[in-house]
Amino acid sequence: MAKATTTGRAPRGTKVLTQAFFAAADAIPEPQRPAVVKAALAAIRDEIKAAREKAAAAKAKAKSASPVKKAAPRPAKKPAPKKTALKKAAAKKSAAKVTPPPVDLAAE
Repeated sequence: MAKATTTGRAPRGTKVLTQAFFAAADAIPEPQRPAVVKAALAAIRDEIKAAREKAAAAKAKAKSASPVKKAAPRPAKKPAPKKTALKKAAAKKSAAKVTPPPVDLAAE
C-alpha cells in the first residue's frame, strides 16, 4: 500500500477507485445505502489490516528463517611500502652482495 505524500496529493488511482465506490453505492436502494456503505468501509479496513499483517508476518519470517551469517573479520592488510623504503631495501641488498676480487691469472 502506498502512503499518501505530505503535499496533500492522493496517490495515483485514488480518483478512479473513489468514483467506482460511489457508483456502486448509487446502485443500492436509498433506504439501505447508509448501512451498506458503512459495512463496505468496515470490510475495506479489515482487508487493508489483513494485508498489512500478512506482509509484516512474511517480513518477520524471512528475517528469522534465513539468518544472515556475518563473515569473519579479515585481518588488516599491511600498507604498501613507500618508494623510499623500497630504495633503501634495494641498496641494502646490493651492499650485502660482495663481489670477490678479480683473480689475476697472469701472476700465477
